[in-house]
Amino acid sequence: MTDLMHDAITIAQASILGEYDVPPTAVVLANDNNVQLVLGGFQDESDATSWQDALRAIREELDAPAVMLYFSAWTTIQRDGEDHSLDTLIVQVGTPGCLFFRAYEQIRNPGQGVVTELRELTQLREEADPETDTPMQPSLGNVFAPATESFRESSTYLDLIDSVSEKLDEKSMFADEVRTHLH
Repeated sequence: MTDLMHDAITIAQASILGEYDVPPTAVVLANDNNVQLVLGGFQDESDATSWQDALRAIREELDAPAVMLYFSAWTTIQRDGEDHSLDTLIVQVGTPGCLFFRAYEQIRNPGQGVVTELRELTQLREEADPETDTPMQPSLGNVFAPATESFRESSTYLDLIDSVSEKLDEKSMFADEVRTHLH
């Protein structure tokens, strides 16, 4: 899990550094074929069932070993007995039977407001069972459960699988083209 967690955190950190904020974004970590899904693309991103089913379907299709969710949020922590609000990047990684949570304070450039540094908040490291209540929301939940039949029969499912297949084909053709130019 260490290499996978490191890769996931690197992807999340690279997405925020130099930016103002990141929308809730999921990445299906499928070995050489990572697939990114911005949750704002769903009609109701607060309806976890729809985007969790989408992630389950993509994860199943790619036989991916992990899924990651990351987003910017305000988090309250206690320091010296007082509550402090921190600008944070939340990273979750779901693997079979476990959810890993990490939080990073986002340090911003005062003039521009872009994130220039991340500091891990070690007191917000958690590991949880995806079948129970999780310590942070939104949560990936159990992305290793099968996608629901109603989702598999929906037009969203067919559109999503077509889009993922198309993107992976484009990626493969681009990689082949680059190899050709390098030789």
